[in-house]
Amino acid sequence: MTRKRRIEQAEAPGQDSFLDIVANLVGILIILVIVIGVNAKDVMLDAVPTPETEVAHPDLAALNEEAEAALKAANAIENDILELEDKLKRQDIEIDYRRRERDKVQLLVAQAEQAIAERRAQLAATEQHRFDAQRAVLEAREELNTVQVSIQAVQNSAAPVTVIEHLPTPMAKTVFGKELHFRLSNGKLAFVPWDQLVAQLQEEAQAKVYRLKDQPELTETFGPIGGFWVKYTLKRVEYRRATQMGIATQRGVELDRFILIPVDDDMGESLTEALHSNSRFQELLSRHQPEATTITVWTYPDSFDAFRELKRNLFQRKYLTASRPLSFDTPIGGSPRGTRSSAQ
Repeated sequence: MTRKRRIEQAEAPGQDSFLDIVANLVGILIILVIVIGVNAKDVMLDAVPTPETEVAHPDLAALNEEAEAALKAANAIENDILELEDKLKRQDIEIDYRRRERDKVQLLVAQAEQAIAERRAQLAATEQHRFDAQRAVLEAREELNTVQVSIQAVQNSAAPVTVIEHLPTPMAKTVFGKELHFRLSNGKLAFVPWDQLVAQLQEEAQAKVYRLKDQPELTETFGPIGGFWVKYTLKRVEYRRATQMGIATQRGVELDRFILIPVDDDMGESLTEALHSNSRFQELLSRHQPEATTITVWTYPDSFDAFRELKRNLFQRKYLTASRPLSFDTPIGGSPRGTRSSAQ
């Protein structure tokens, strides 16, 4: 037993050295594994692509596709622009052609209107004579009605019979020369500055025509002139005429009517004052020759008797007299559809 223990003791140091060697190898292997692992990790980190790397190395195929798409879009836009320019050129040509066609039609319309005007001028003389004859008949009927009313009033009154002086009554004729207008109302005679009022009316109407762009008619008042306000109405008109080219439309502005409104209903001179030698009425008559002047009297029903006396006086002085009977509610006035006075 002692021998065996000795043998084991002799062999013990050799085993310890072997174990040390094994331990050293294992440690070395572990260290190598750790070093290799660390190196492998660094290599993998270097191999991972970063955003900067991706930007610096784009896909060339994708870039080429985008470039081709942009080129196609630019070519399409350029084609659209060229097509639009071509359409504009065609439209300019069409507009120029239509403008020439319109000018030709307007020329034909103007020629047609001129022909109509010449034809109207040829017919004007005949139509004017017929119109004058019709107006003479109407004036005669009006005077007959006035006389009949006066006779009826005399017959119905209890006043003594009076003698009505008869004045020779030549055939009435339409007034075209100088005409003096007077208003005879409530037995008073007032001068109506007709020519001055009409001249001012023309100026006022021309100055207000622009306001008819936005409305069909316009009513205005101006004055007073010579004791009268003037109230007038303008309106837009449209005429259609048949021509060789079809229906032509002509637009314009015309005077619808005008009326005179006295500043004072009792204005003027009494008939006795008017027939006096130094009256305003006599002063006005002295400026005009009887053979070239017609006296037109706008007479209201309360002054018919005064008108007969005035007419007798004017007849003796060789003045032609035109009567314009009015009702109490009718002002002095005129319109393009009115008539000229008929003098006797």
